Amino acid sequence: MHPSFGVMRSNFFVCQMEETEKRARLPFSAPEVIAKLESISEEALDDSEGEVMAKEKLAIWHPEYANWMIEATPAAPYDGTLDGIVRVQDNMANRRKLLLSVLTDGQEVFTLPVFPRLGCESFTVEDVKPDPNGEVSKSMYIPDASIQPHPRFPTLTRNIRERRGEKVLISVPAFQDKNTASTMETQAKKILDNEGGNEILAQLGDNSIYMDAMAFGMGAGCLQVTFQSADVSQARLLYDQLAVLGPIMLAMTAASPIWKGILADIDARWNIISASVDDRPREERGPKESSENKVLPKSRYSTIDCYISESDMNREHFNDVAIPMDETSYEDLLSQGIDSRMARHVAHLFVRDPLVIFEDKLSVNNETQTDHMENLWSTNWNSVRFKPPPLTNPHGIQWRVEFRTMELGLTDFENAAFSSFMILLAQTIAAKKLDLYMPISKVDENMDRAHKRNAVENQKFYFRQCVDCHLRDEKLDSRPCVKEFTMDQIVNGDSTLGMKGLVGLVRDYVNERPGTKETLSRIELYLDFISLRASGKIPTTAEWLRQEVLSHEAYKFDSVVSEEICYDLLIKCKAIAEGQANDKLYGKLAPMVAESCLTGDALTWVHRGLPDESESNEPATKDMVGAGESESSNMFQSPLSPRSIQRLWDEGTEGSGEATESLGSVWGGNTGYFTSNCDLQSGHAARCAGFGQQCVCLGCTCAV
Repeated sequence: MHPSFGVMRSNFFVCQMEETEKRARLPFSAPEVIAKLESISEEALDDSEGEVMAKEKLAIWHPEYANWMIEATPAAPYDGTLDGIVRVQDNMANRRKLLLSVLTDGQEVFTLPVFPRLGCESFTVEDVKPDPNGEVSKSMYIPDASIQPHPRFPTLTRNIRERRGEKVLISVPAFQDKNTASTMETQAKKILDNEGGNEILAQLGDNSIYMDAMAFGMGAGCLQVTFQSADVSQARLLYDQLAVLGPIMLAMTAASPIWKGILADIDARWNIISASVDDRPREERGPKESSENKVLPKSRYSTIDCYISESDMNREHFNDVAIPMDETSYEDLLSQGIDSRMARHVAHLFVRDPLVIFEDKLSVNNETQTDHMENLWSTNWNSVRFKPPPLTNPHGIQWRVEFRTMELGLTDFENAAFSSFMILLAQTIAAKKLDLYMPISKVDENMDRAHKRNAVENQKFYFRQCVDCHLRDEKLDSRPCVKEFTMDQIVNGDSTLGMKGLVGLVRDYVNERPGTKETLSRIELYLDFISLRASGKIPTTAEWLRQEVLSHEAYKFDSVVSEEICYDLLIKCKAIAEGQANDKLYGKLAPMVAESCLTGDALTWVHRGLPDESESNEPATKDMVGAGESESSNMFQSPLSPRSIQRLWDEGTEGSGEATESLGSVWGGNTGYFTSNCDLQSGHAARCAGFGQQCVCLGCTCAV
């Protein structure tokens, strides 16, 4: 069984765009917005006849740490078929539409990791000032009112600070320009005006951006993908392999070059979040361990510390970083029949204190409830997370792995491309039994390099040259397998070295699986995009943002992203997300990326090299089920052809009992493949005709 695509989580931040002042600020409106969105979902799902369609279109909305952040997940899980995977972008587009529909005048939403001027003076709409003597964060930059009112978030913030014994200290190297020194001097004066300023400056060093609150890290959004495995063994192996890919995908999706209104000399968010929740007191941070304290080498937000699979590929010498464990827990687990690798993983979690717990959960039956374990798991934030099935499990949820390192892109296209690539890569790893293992120390080194400015082009990363060579018995030092490679080599391959590349391996896997022409075209476009970015032919979002700031007419060569620059930058981001072509960001794919952002539910796709074949009106059959898949897992099992599906909608039966019954149930075994509101009007035809190629829509084909 292939790993299936359970959930894709993405974050939005709501922003008030003030045109007259040319200013963008953050409103404390997320709780109100989420309430409106939940009301829409409840009304849609009350219509039982339209439940399938509603779940396809809707999302589940969650509060996030900051009062301007909203997390969205699909209302129904995706499956692991190719046709199922490519529904991701449609769902993302619908999430964005729904969110925009409930905002007030002047408000917009963005899928960027962090608001560029977070922590600057007057960065919020509400006139609330930071209070360094307050009750929660004691920040000189972020007011406590910025934190979501749910009690978990302020409690986490306070407890991290109190356990640490001081405020968190986040230090990020500033991008150096000819006038940056004056910016650092202005920052230093503000720090000195606050208690403990001299000590902060001593720890900070020269030329670093200073941040002092959990909101700087947990106020940054991300793109997370959760995979469901066939069994615990597959999940453990996938956990290990995805951990190796964490730094690679962080660099590929880098989109965070601006912090506290200052251009940074890094491009990614991960280390900022790590520092923002670092609750270790000084003795736990080292340098020496004693009988009174145990040194914890990393923050509780970090890369993984050990591999957990029992596979022969997991050679023990790859676990080359010593990790602290709770020895009592380790021995207890071994005595209960847990193998040493899983026992080590769990015992390592128990060196951390719980950070927050609700009073009614203080005493629970640990034989029948997992609240305490979930509490510990949910505050050890690693690059991948191993997730057991819930005890109460009516939907048959299996062992899962959550991939957590990717950053958000500006468009639904980009976020869908990376989400789809990761599920296809996970399936390729499982199907081809790929071997990505390398020493944990090299994974950590890769994570540091992934943060560097324009790392995709300027850094090399440790990776296996022979991920598909299946040599299992030789030790690492007996063959030159784990070496430093460029991102282009890792992703696109190098024929002179016998490297297929991740994209090449995924293409081979896709070619062996069933899928409609529309589906295969869309996947190929995603792979083209990822290939171009890895090669450096199109920039990362971080590099594009940086160049937009540096080329702005109001930029003063001081690394400062002023209110005017920030406003203009976000206006450009909004236009790109809404379908404005941008050659600098997407190169030759710009027209197709723009088109995909314009067309809503029924996405229009053109792709160079797409065969101009007439679409068959024959119904899809169970012959399309791929190797290793059951009939019930196949996404395209409707007895109707794509053209017949379109006819149902055109005749006004959208959401009717007939259409719903024909198209199947989202959660059930006969999952249907369908579309709604396919735009066959003249505007759609004109856009497609402009490309002079066949136009393919999800669920139907329209020759233009």
